[in-house]
Amino acid sequence: MWIWWVLGAVVVFVVAALSIGLVSGSLARRPRRSVYDIEEAVVFVADRLPEDLTARLSYDDVRAVLLFHCDYLATKGVASERTADDIGTALVVVPDDEPLAVVLGQVEAAGLDLEDTDVITILDTEVAYYRAIGAIGPELDGDGPTGDRP
Repeated sequence: MWIWWVLGAVVVFVVAALSIGLVSGSLARRPRRSVYDIEEAVVFVADRLPEDLTARLSYDDVRAVLLFHCDYLATKGVASERTADDIGTALVVVPDDEPLAVVLGQVEAAGLDLEDTDVITILDTEVAYYRAIGAIGPELDGDGPTGDRP
């Protein structure tokens, strides 16, 4: 009778070990989920701005610029409240100057008293936050996602 108990325990252990191994392997292959927290981003960016800017800008100014940028990214499909599985793996291309132009236009439309260089510095500093939360991956070599040139 005790042999059945031992055999049952071994079977349960093997099934559990295989299940844990499969799930761990699946999770290891998934990209790390990056969560953009606006309040955390405002503090992160504001703390890293040059002293001459921190003397003139408020946290509300920084928050407004970051929210304008988030709105732009959401319209492009880059930022979403959905999960990575819902978004898919499609490559989204955003021209280098377009986000800045859109954010500058929104800053002007909102009547914020910010210089263009202030906005540029805020957005450049935001890149460090993206890197800190893992939202920016490695740079691609070449012209395409595989590094191959046509």
